[in-house]
Amino acid sequence: MAIAFILLGSLLAGSNICCTGHAANHEKQASVDNNVITPAETNTGAVTALTASTFDENIKSGIVLVDFWATWCNPCKIQSPIIEDVSTVMAGKVSVFKLDIDQNSSIAKRYNVQSIPTMIIFKDGKAVGQFVGITQKEDIINAIEKFSTK
Repeated sequence: MAIAFILLGSLLAGSNICCTGHAANHEKQASVDNNVITPAETNTGAVTALTASTFDENIKSGIVLVDFWATWCNPCKIQSPIIEDVSTVMAGKVSVFKLDIDQNSSIAKRYNVQSIPTMIIFKDGKAVGQFVGITQKEDIINAIEKFSTK
């Protein structure tokens, strides 16, 4: 059974996004990572963490799946092994990344991520598909295959 969330309102400045879709002040964790991940590193079936400084470079070409998540989000913990399975099954066809919204809130706000987990599929830097909430592996793979044939 699919669960749909209707989200009203906007995020408060300085707030983070909670699993249920409301703005909540969760403790922010600082992270600095200036390494750019090359596409060769992402096509091995491994899920790699992105940061605000590595995001744009890593979504700009090919098919890319980004899982927007947070450490405190229980549905994200359920989604994580599914994302890892997708990465393994689709190795060589899609680059798979995770983005912690607490450490990289500017990217989450850019894509209007208001509930997590949210998975966005990018094709050559443009968002072409999105899932909100726990999503089954087959649904994600079918969407990736759909966008990789266009």
